[in-house]
Amino acid sequence: MFIIQLILIQAATFAALVFILRKIMYFASYVETKRLQQLNQENSEKAKELAVKTEEAEKKYQQILSDAEVEIKRLKAAAQEEIVKLKQQGMEDARQESERIIKQALNVKEKIREDLEAQMQEKSVMQAVRLIQEVVSSKNQSLVREGLIDEIIEEIEKIDSDKLQITVDKGELVVSGNIDEAKKAKIASILSDKAGRKISLQEVVSKDMIAGITIKLGSLVIDGSLAGRLREAIEEIRRA
Repeated sequence: MFIIQLILIQAATFAALVFILRKIMYFASYVETKRLQQLNQENSEKAKELAVKTEEAEKKYQQILSDAEVEIKRLKAAAQEEIVKLKQQGMEDARQESERIIKQALNVKEKIREDLEAQMQEKSVMQAVRLIQEVVSSKNQSLVREGLIDEIIEEIEKIDSDKLQITVDKGELVVSGNIDEAKKAKIASILSDKAGRKISLQEVVSKDMIAGITIKLGSLVIDGSLAGRLREAIEEIRRA
């Protein structure tokens, strides 16, 4: 912009000089007039030349401005596009984060619900067991205990050997009270036949068990207790 202003000042100076020289010609002598005419001609040519240069400089300047404006628009458009992308990316990231948080919250909620449901179910089972213990006489409790043992023996006999997957040779036979030795031996015999090797069971009395038995063979647990039967019954009712 400074260069353009400088050129314009120079052009105005030459124009003023031409005007003054023309005015002087009317009062000068002929010889002086000729000399002034020549000088005027030279200044006129210089003025024209400068005017051309000024016009060219102005055109160049306007072109530079036009190109700069185009470039500014391009950069602005690119910046706007980038901003939109960033916003969209930010919105997408926010959406994904929101979905993740919601999903996590729902999972936690579902886990809490399942835990509470399991706790309530277990509580109801134990209340039912205690109720039986309080209401049913010792003689009838003994009948229930023997009936559950006979039931679990029958079920073990029907289980396929492959499904048992017995990986140990020794296990525990958890009972609510003393178990008949014949039944204990029968259980060990059945398990030995299923495993293809001798399985020995150590009898363990549990005060928490009202009736039935639980067989523990490493990671394998066969729950034939009264509480276990109640849990199975509850699951069947829920699935029905």
